[in-house]
Amino acid sequence: MAQEQTSRQQQMDERNRREQDAERSRDWGDEAAQARTPEDPRAMAPRDALGRPSTGEPV
Repeated sequence: MAQEQTSRQQQMDERNRREQDAERSRDWGDEAAQARTPEDPRAMAPRDALGRPSTGEPV
């Protein structure tokens, strides 16, 4: 009985760990894909200081 409870707890811990890892590894593309409306800021690509879509390189 104790082993069964330990096994269940380990399964729950592993599932929680996987969910947390998935949440941490999300990127802006995932956020944009989940945005509900085109006006949602998550629906746009990252922008640089001048307001242009960013390529990741400094202006």
